[in-house]
Amino acid sequence: MLIIILLNLQVAVYTRYAATQVKNTAAFKQFKLHTSETSVSRAGHKINLEQNLILEIRQENIDQVDIQIYDEANKHFRIPSDPPFNYNDVKDPQQFDHYDYDVKVQENPIAIQIQRDDATIFQITDLIFSETYIEFTHIPQNKQMWGLGERNQVGFRFREGIYTLFARDEPNIIEDGKRPGKHVYSSHPVLLSMEESGKFNVMFYKTSSPMDVTYEEDKMKFITIGGIIHIKLFLGDSSPRTAIKKYHQYLGGWMLPPFWGFGFHQCRWGYKNSSVLIDVVQQYQKNHIPIDIIWTDLDYMDDRQIFSVDNHNFPKKDYQYLKGLGVRYIPLLDVAVGVKYGAKDQGYKKGTEYDVFLYSPYTGYRFQGYVWPGDSYFPDFFHPNISQYWNEMHEHLYEQVEFDGLWVDMNEPANFCEGECNWSTHHRDHPKREDKLNKEIIFPYIPGEIPLANKTLPPHLLHHGQYLHKDVHNLYGIMDSYYTYQAQKALGKVQPFQITRSTFPGTGKYAQHWTGDNGASWDFLYLSLGQVFQFQIFGIPMVGADVCGFMGDTNDKLCCRWIQLGFFYPFFRNHNNDLSKPQEFFNLGVQVVQSAQKNIHLRYTLLKWFYSIFIREQNHGSIINPLFFIFPEDYLTYRDFVMDTQLLIGEELMGAPILKEGVTRVAYFPDSNWYDLITGLELKGKQDHTLYCSYNEIVPIFIRSGYLVIQNTKEIIKNLKSLDNHYRIIAAPINSEAKGVFADLDNFEDEEKALEAELINIKLVVEEKSVKISISKSHSELIIDEILIYGLECSYKQCTSGYYKYNSVFKGPFSLGQDKTELVLK
Repeated sequence: MLIIILLNLQVAVYTRYAATQVKNTAAFKQFKLHTSETSVSRAGHKINLEQNLILEIRQENIDQVDIQIYDEANKHFRIPSDPPFNYNDVKDPQQFDHYDYDVKVQENPIAIQIQRDDATIFQITDLIFSETYIEFTHIPQNKQMWGLGERNQVGFRFREGIYTLFARDEPNIIEDGKRPGKHVYSSHPVLLSMEESGKFNVMFYKTSSPMDVTYEEDKMKFITIGGIIHIKLFLGDSSPRTAIKKYHQYLGGWMLPPFWGFGFHQCRWGYKNSSVLIDVVQQYQKNHIPIDIIWTDLDYMDDRQIFSVDNHNFPKKDYQYLKGLGVRYIPLLDVAVGVKYGAKDQGYKKGTEYDVFLYSPYTGYRFQGYVWPGDSYFPDFFHPNISQYWNEMHEHLYEQVEFDGLWVDMNEPANFCEGECNWSTHHRDHPKREDKLNKEIIFPYIPGEIPLANKTLPPHLLHHGQYLHKDVHNLYGIMDSYYTYQAQKALGKVQPFQITRSTFPGTGKYAQHWTGDNGASWDFLYLSLGQVFQFQIFGIPMVGADVCGFMGDTNDKLCCRWIQLGFFYPFFRNHNNDLSKPQEFFNLGVQVVQSAQKNIHLRYTLLKWFYSIFIREQNHGSIINPLFFIFPEDYLTYRDFVMDTQLLIGEELMGAPILKEGVTRVAYFPDSNWYDLITGLELKGKQDHTLYCSYNEIVPIFIRSGYLVIQNTKEIIKNLKSLDNHYRIIAAPINSEAKGVFADLDNFEDEEKALEAELINIKLVVEEKSVKISISKSHSELIIDEILIYGLECSYKQCTSGYYKYNSVFKGPFSLGQDKTELVLK
């Protein structure tokens, strides 16, 4: 307690507000905050203070607290509560007998602290609050923190530096924690923290305002340029996944993607006609590399106009031919609508009829942007007509090409001008909107030090509802994803699949994510695993980076290693730009082809099990885990080289890909017995091991003792439809038992059934004279061609020895499922 008092004395000099309590119940506390000062100065700028504020603290649950500080007039922007922002806030919390935390409010000067286990785990001090500048300081307990994105940072851990959260189209850039800001496509003001007690919590700063976070000298200073302060804390236990799951529950969870989305995707900017698409697919199939989805970038459009198709170069019959090859198709879909063809273009025609385009704050006429279609208008996703317009335009596109999913891009929103463009020809064929005129805002502070209109829209532009663009800029991407999801639903898609670039908390309910325009470099390979971990926290578990890199020429060694890492990405796509050399795997030499053949084939054999892990999480929680998510009490898992380069799929399979040039690496094996998934070679836990993996081999992957996985036994796999109901069980018992799960689905591509799928719980028990496998009730039939038991010496009639002495192999076929729930091997 003495430490807390000293901290408050230290910050009292800088805190300008005092508090007077006006309501006090066990679950709800309200204060009026007031100051006699009228202004403060920051970097030579005068900031006029809001002199009267309201502080509200809601103890929403025994492990969840909500803190809001807002202006008494309640005129500052708040994130709307309509979908997609219908988070699970508790307006009138009930009282509980006990709480897992204490709330302490020092009234003069104001300091708010959340305490548990006799320590302050979160606090707000040094408060400055104005219409265009909000600042407070938080003092973390230690340096064990992760989150606050989206940024291309090297390594998973949050480190000292100054960071910006503001959605921005900036390709091939790596975070260095310095000015100017290195922020990219999304805003997730979410931080996972480890407390001194060993417990974890998630802090969500519920704001869409442009933000800077400065972390230095053990202090974190948060600065936004609008909105209110709205902090939510989700308190977990000694497992970080508990706090993450609570945060996901608040957001409303994430959607279960369709099974086919886990297949291998191929894309390139520069596929000039559909004959090239057919050739690419056939080349993959000729080289025995499984492929399920082919994509097109801008090339398929008619002169890059969205919702249009170049029917000359991409005729409808070729899409039918692709379908006959067993692949699905995903096109790019940007948000900016071109104006050059006027009413001849359906996107323009309908958009002007529904009046859904944004207006310029300078002229009162439609805002003039410039993107891939050329001179462009931008949809206003807050407009009441947007749903009808977006649905109709997707239907219009679907009539031209029956896409299976969508790739929504440039939705930060990206613009090639700094603010409004100066068009050579002005379209003034519509009434001037005086209510859309607005004066420029003089900001005392610019997060990132890059003008807020840089490559996007001006911050004072007004959306429907009089929302300033600065307040809703970070929401543009999620609004795009939400309405695109609804449009696909209207087309009859059961599990709409879309990959989006710009995201915000809650996007995972509607879309998946790729990490944007990366570089073909070892640095981007290395940092991509940390990005995947970040989005497990953010609630979008199906994520991946462009395999082999988007910008610049890749090389065979880099691409081999990226294929091996891509094995673990939930979203696995090869994609690069039109200025780089083609990098389809079959174009990069023998080593790359071999790496792709082996790793993608193995991935496909495990995909039904992988999908079962997604189902097991019930739309909440992480799938691809850094080791400390599963072994939080093992301090050796917190070493950076372990945290940044190793992973667990669920709790069962550990990957240790090589992310630097070379053929060996050191990997840490936590406290368990581990077995090479392919050979059954045992590696003892709680120690480092040196691993060898050549560029053209299967990525190092290991099964954890106590678990089993289910693997398809198909030897030749063309695509997901090749997979049947013949399986191999690979088990690694501990104390004579191993357990696992598998989705109870006859057809994993039946999307309606997948959404309702139950899990089959599988248990293997080693007894003195037999091995018994039992399952819970199952409607589907599993034909078990082979059972591998690692760490068990063959001493049974039905078994043969595996690669190593302590491996047992039981040859089938055996039948499980439907009415048969037990199998005994003697």
